[in-house]
Amino acid sequence: MLKLGGNVDSWCGKCKRILAHTIEAIVGETPARVHCNTCRSPHGYKPYEPGGSPRQVRQREAGGGLSPQTAKPRAGRYHLLLRGKDMALARNYSSKDSYALGDIVQHPSFGLGVATAIKDGAKIEVLFENGPKLLVHGR
Repeated sequence: MLKLGGNVDSWCGKCKRILAHTIEAIVGETPARVHCNTCRSPHGYKPYEPGGSPRQVRQREAGGGLSPQTAKPRAGRYHLLLRGKDMALARNYSSKDSYALGDIVQHPSFGLGVATAIKDGAKIEVLFENGPKLLVHGR
């Protein structure tokens, strides 16, 4: 369910990609105004890239995978963050544990990830091979 302050994938005209955005306004059950979490540019919600089809949007929202344009940059950054890290230090994810930037996390559903941001003190953003996820920690 979408809510104000929540995240949704949207086309960013400045970045020229489908990226995670924060919802600023909702009309009915559809986001109306969002801002890009990468470049912070505010704009109207665009569920697919120009010329893209609603079918691709349904596949993406159903977890059918990332569009080809977003898979490479995320995977590239993911591999760069893991380069030189000791995988033996990966910690099994628990919402009760606290994490710091750069910690390697083993999640039961998402796999191996790297903590890339701490949000509101009780949430961490972890970059997994299939993209970033916001997880609770320290509870």
